[in-house]
Amino acid sequence: MSNRMPGAAEPQAHPHVPPPGESVSAPGESAMTAPMTAPLAAPSTAPLASRPLYLQARDLLLRRIVDGTWKPGGYLPSEPQLALDLGVSIGTIRKAMEDLVGQGLLERQHGRGTQVVPHSSDRSRFRFLRFVHGDGRPFRPVARVLAAGTARADAQDRAALGLGAGAKVLVLLRTRSEDGVPLIYERIALPAEPFAALKPEPGAEMLEEIYVLYQSRCGQTVARARDTIATDRASPAMADALGCAPGAPLLLVRRVAVALTGDPIEYRQSWTAMLHYRSDLD
Repeated sequence: MSNRMPGAAEPQAHPHVPPPGESVSAPGESAMTAPMTAPLAAPSTAPLASRPLYLQARDLLLRRIVDGTWKPGGYLPSEPQLALDLGVSIGTIRKAMEDLVGQGLLERQHGRGTQVVPHSSDRSRFRFLRFVHGDGRPFRPVARVLAAGTARADAQDRAALGLGAGAKVLVLLRTRSEDGVPLIYERIALPAEPFAALKPEPGAEMLEEIYVLYQSRCGQTVARARDTIATDRASPAMADALGCAPGAPLLLVRRVAVALTGDPIEYRQSWTAMLHYRSDLD
């Protein structure tokens, strides 16, 4: 479905990348929450005896993905070998693996085995990109970094990412364009230490989807995300980036993305004047 903006809130200050020690602003209150993509169960801490055997096996498999025993793009041992390793039946292993396949973490490769799914730009767009054109055409963006820097997390960053007072975040400001036309303005906040290797360069184009870079450079895999939809008005900087008038109504989508461990690792705000948000409900 497509969500149009019925109205807009008061103009908000342009979020910026401040020098260390200064907070980064993040405007607005949410209006509507969209469903999570691909729900994922983090490894459970419940007593093993109280849970079905295939869920216990699933959590052990997931733990090996989380700790890097099986890396994205790599293949798991055969089902008989896994059953032997865990001391369960092949049927139990198969059911546990099917659960992880359903969550998008594993993929059956005919003739090759079961692969830990790596993020790719096409796969990330399919799973996590919810913006479309008004006529339903898919949006095929190229991102350009406007600014990047480390700052003290503000209240919204801390709440979204579960950070303590004084925690630092890496903040990216960027546009996402199609055919050279900027259509989305974004602010992304990430916990600074886990994403130190990301090293975004202001002025550079990001030719791969950013979730691919999280995984390949930082070892952080996005498993699911929750989007919250609101409205806003364009600040002068947003208007300049998007080619609209200051104060123009914008669609605002806030996202909290979660890692395999269940920990939040990304707080993103996306503003657009031209695109729609679509969520397909099965």
